[in-house]
Amino acid sequence: MTSSTTSSATPAALAELEQGLEHLKVANYYLRVALDQVADGVVIVESEASDPKCGPKVLFSNAAAAMLAGADPETGLRGLGLNDLVAGDKDATTLLQSLRLAVDNGGCHECACQLQSLRTQTPVSCTWRVRAVFNSMRKLLNFTILISPAQTTTPAKAETRPADDLDAQSLQLRKENLAALAQGIAHDVNNLLGPATVRLSALIQHVQEHPALAQELQLVFAGLKRAKQFTSQVVTASKATPRKHEATDIAALMRDTVEFAGAGSNVHVCVRSDDNLHHGIADPVKLSQVLQNLVMNGIQAMPHGGYMDVEAHNHVVPAPGDGVLKPGSHVRIIVRDRGCGIAPENLDRLFRESFTTKPDGNGIGLTTCKRFIDEMGGDIRVSSMPNVGTEFSVYLPASGATGTTKPLIPADSAPVPLKHGKGKVLIVDDEDDLRKVAHMILTRCGYEVVQCDNGQDAVKIYQSLFRTGTPPDVVLMDLTLRGGMNGTETAAEILLLDPEARIVCTSGSVTQEVQMIFLERGFVGVLPKPYEAGELTQVVHRVATMMKRN
Repeated sequence: MTSSTTSSATPAALAELEQGLEHLKVANYYLRVALDQVADGVVIVESEASDPKCGPKVLFSNAAAAMLAGADPETGLRGLGLNDLVAGDKDATTLLQSLRLAVDNGGCHECACQLQSLRTQTPVSCTWRVRAVFNSMRKLLNFTILISPAQTTTPAKAETRPADDLDAQSLQLRKENLAALAQGIAHDVNNLLGPATVRLSALIQHVQEHPALAQELQLVFAGLKRAKQFTSQVVTASKATPRKHEATDIAALMRDTVEFAGAGSNVHVCVRSDDNLHHGIADPVKLSQVLQNLVMNGIQAMPHGGYMDVEAHNHVVPAPGDGVLKPGSHVRIIVRDRGCGIAPENLDRLFRESFTTKPDGNGIGLTTCKRFIDEMGGDIRVSSMPNVGTEFSVYLPASGATGTTKPLIPADSAPVPLKHGKGKVLIVDDEDDLRKVAHMILTRCGYEVVQCDNGQDAVKIYQSLFRTGTPPDVVLMDLTLRGGMNGTETAAEILLLDPEARIVCTSGSVTQEVQMIFLERGFVGVLPKPYEAGELTQVVHRVATMMKRN
């Protein structure tokens, strides 16, 4: 009886273990992709040196760390000792002392050392921020080190950071971890948007004979494009370097944003602006997000319907200023609802973290709005009366320009047109819906398509076609493939087999800042997700025709 029970339980236990390992693999790939987007170098090293001559060895390094050290991004720095990475004995001593002080000071320390380039042998002055990682029993597990090139305009600093500055360092590390997390979130959201974006962009081009339907689909498509911009903004907003602000046509941006935010509701939103309205100095993506949040909050405050106002006026702040607003020309945006209003005792708490009166809310919407507007050099204010309504006022510095310019997302923006062609395309993507939709679109446009969902099969398919003399003209390679090789490793295997392989990187986590890294790894193009059907066919046509084999 006992033997039978044990035997029958073993397969279930093995299946559970395999499932757990698969989940770990997936999490590992997402983490690797996220860390490769971090601008600074990240290395994880041993808690104790297994080889005293080399110092603690590197267990993991991201792409930025490999590039800083002049190493191959594929192999990275794994296996190298910290003594191999610094310029000399003095720097090695300083860095090892920083590791010890991180343990003694509760987990954090910082020092300045020179990073030795493995390629040029030229040392680079860097700041090394060390964090000691402990388990729940306070056992030291490893060290995580963030390596940042020193600013050339900053005078030389002391080699160690005072103990009273550890809180600031800890906050900075949390921000950097948030940036990595943001990359992973953006990747997942872009993958979810992908199938809908491809299908809808193709469908719109087939229903032009039905103007009313085409207009409705166009509005949804504009919302998807805005969502794509917002996912990109999540990553940008989490970084230390803010996006450059620009003269923005406030009137056009308001029209586009309100049309999308108010679609389908029983609230009529009236949009008005001065005829000679100045442009505001703003980040148009963030400002659109703020306006969308305020409009949707107003709609939620009017469950039985009614009227809202969204207005924009020129506004002059007199000397010596008005609170945080400096004297001079501004643009004032007003969002006014006629809803339930806000209790007086809650007005002062409205922009604070975690405050909300909604039973299912998390309170971060208005807090984020205020942070965005503060970054633009403006201010956001609120007045409200219970059972009468609420009025939000957003103030932005004005530029000298007036008139109409190209809005953030034009209301009549059409999808990229489809491009027909010929050739063989291999799609490698583990998102089933997106892979199948891409297959359908490319087949309709005249291409022969082969697809698979993992790196191992991709290599086998390419190898089989290559041996018959009919290799794919284009390979569309997703970077985060579950279970086995990731996209970069798969591409490397294919290029080893056929150095002339034409591989296009497709991913929901590739930003403009890191696209060059993938081009240097042998990819011939980058197609960020979510892409339109037209963008897909245009890229495939360009690669298949301009880079054909002789």
